[in-house]
Amino acid sequence: MNQSVVTVARRLAGPALLTLALALPLPAFAGVPMIAHRAVYDLTLDMDNSSDKVSDAEGRMVYDFAGSACEGFTTRLRFVTRVSDEDGNARLTDVATTTFEDTDGKTFDFSTKSFVDGTLSEDTSGTAKRVNDKVEVKVAKPSTRRFEIARSFQFPNQHLQTIIEAALRGDHFMQIDLFDGSDKGEKAYETSVVIGKLDSGDDEFGDAVVAKSAGIDTVRHWPVTISYFDGPANGEQSPTYELSFILYENGITRRLRLDYGDFALTGKMVKLDITPVKVGGKHCR
Repeated sequence: MNQSVVTVARRLAGPALLTLALALPLPAFAGVPMIAHRAVYDLTLDMDNSSDKVSDAEGRMVYDFAGSACEGFTTRLRFVTRVSDEDGNARLTDVATTTFEDTDGKTFDFSTKSFVDGTLSEDTSGTAKRVNDKVEVKVAKPSTRRFEIARSFQFPNQHLQTIIEAALRGDHFMQIDLFDGSDKGEKAYETSVVIGKLDSGDDEFGDAVVAKSAGIDTVRHWPVTISYFDGPANGEQSPTYELSFILYENGITRRLRLDYGDFALTGKMVKLDITPVKVGGKHCR
């Protein structure tokens, strides 16, 4: 159970920006402008979509997205959950991740530390770089390893920016290769993305008021569901898990739903702070 929480926490370290056409040169950070922000989400068990194996779950996620299109973006995520089984046994999982994606879309640094009931269970770090027609991955922890994946694999910020640009075009379905350093930096995923109808109003989930207070309620947004597959997303296998959320065109997300298969969590945004961007640096004009 704890490993699935770790994996989905790494998934959420990505919500952000920037463009990349599959298998084409990367015009990094040429897409929709991204807003630096800090968001807090309260997590609860989705009782209607969870098995009897999980009796209760709660937690909090703090997502800090900093930087600019001038210097690149750093994402810091803290994800704490307490999950109880059918016998009432609880497990506390605390995951902290930090990632950096450079402005040119060529380098992705990642690190993760996770604790289960106060004991360190994972300490991962590494770097992925685009070199010619491939992506070279160097894992430093927990053990040194090097391997290559196809250039078509996107990093988390690029992945979400591709989704935003597809939504702006009116597309509703796409498949994207993703590398985000999860599972000890050793796994790359194929993802299937479903984009719903454009919206600009409120909903009944409750966290729309937080978006309104932050001044983004009129920003265009869409319901999005991402399914993650260990192999080809060809319709013949079930996803490893699914992540659903409301996605704003500036990269902010709310109304989260994390489906692990045997249980699901919902995430309600309870606080959103927009961070002023400092303009400057070698990539700014």
